[in-house]
Amino acid sequence: MIRTHRLDAAVFAELAAGYGGSEAVAALVRAQESRRLLQVYAVVATARERLPSARTAHLVDALDLLARIQRTAPQAARTVLMHPYTGAWAMRCLLWLRRPEALSPAPDADRLLDHLGSIATAAALRAGPEHDPGEIPVRAVEGWVYLPTLGRVRAAEGPGRTARIGRQWRPDDRIARHEANRVCSATAAGLSATVAIEDVDPYRDVHRWEPTPRLSAHQVSLLQRNFVNAWGRLAVAHRAYATGLGQALSTLVPVVAEPGASLSSSSRYAFGSIALTPAMGPITLAVTLIHEFQHNKLGAVQDITNLSERSTLRYRAPWRLDPRPVGALLQGAYAHLGIADFWRIRRHSAAGEEQDRAQAEFAVHRAHVAEAIGTLRACGELTSDGARVVAGMAETVEPWWREDVPADAARRAAERVRSGRRTWAERNGAGAGSGPGGPVVGMSKTIRNEREHEIT
Repeated sequence: MIRTHRLDAAVFAELAAGYGGSEAVAALVRAQESRRLLQVYAVVATARERLPSARTAHLVDALDLLARIQRTAPQAARTVLMHPYTGAWAMRCLLWLRRPEALSPAPDADRLLDHLGSIATAAALRAGPEHDPGEIPVRAVEGWVYLPTLGRVRAAEGPGRTARIGRQWRPDDRIARHEANRVCSATAAGLSATVAIEDVDPYRDVHRWEPTPRLSAHQVSLLQRNFVNAWGRLAVAHRAYATGLGQALSTLVPVVAEPGASLSSSSRYAFGSIALTPAMGPITLAVTLIHEFQHNKLGAVQDITNLSERSTLRYRAPWRLDPRPVGALLQGAYAHLGIADFWRIRRHSAAGEEQDRAQAEFAVHRAHVAEAIGTLRACGELTSDGARVVAGMAETVEPWWREDVPADAARRAAERVRSGRRTWAERNGAGAGSGPGGPVVGMSKTIRNEREHEIT
């Protein structure tokens, strides 16, 4: 059901502080469900408004099937609609439909719109035998029919659409090869998490990193093993984050990286998903899950209420070398608060070199977040709700300065912070970003993130 969503004061305060338990994250999920429904309905309405009826009749049929499943098997419909890359697909459609070239028939464009048939079919297959998708057209892309949340099925090569997918995943009444989505799952300290490994969906490419092809069984096994280890650490030592994370994180997208590199990102278009390097170790995976889910949470808050004004100015973000618009700085500060908190807690359970590292990481990220908070407070570009978020973050971080860090770790952290400032000044000009609050770059046009769907 589509409805208006607001965050009550207690939930907003919990999220502003950087955390988010079951009730708070459930409120974000409900808002995202309404948003996703609006997106899908908007795709069909915009297509019917902009395109000839011959190109949109199948969209109406698919939407009718989806609406019927919503009424009779709501959980099946919800699962497919809330697949993060259903949202990515919808936004891609809406952006494309507003372009002049959308008015001219093109195979790639028709393939994009046809994906709604796959969405409806996947929901019907999840709903049960009484919801046979029948003759809803389903597009084969490079020999595969993709069914969100289920995987893909091999189709006979040929032009046009595949006419039917039956209960046994048989396109065109032929036995087909079926590759289901794999999952990672874990339970620890009474908290469970299950996430799909999305390595086939054609609309998963909304992150700054290239998605991998389908993972091998060995790669899946390694990711599952590291996920179990990481989840055990989060559920025991970082419960303030794990409770909400396990509730709303649904999907991991493996991305390509050089050997030994660990990459990750999130997308405003794909709530509930994280793109990451599949081979990262359990400690790196644990802090990555917190880091990227912070972006998911704050992005979902921003979908409910504006936190900053659009501006022509950019500011120093201590963890980056490029100046950032105020919205991106706020996102980064919120994510790095989670990173700092991870290392703050981790330093008490680690030993030896790992403990030394945790102490220094905590000190560095604590300093970075404090600087960003100072900049955000002084910038004058936050809405009242944005100021409430920054105040909540400051209230969380302020007591951390009373926590001791060993002298050697503190020295190493201070040098990293000073080195970052020097490198920043060399790249962006002497004196740029020398203190919090002042803009470092003025632009001649409204700033948009280089790719707005990315958050890193």
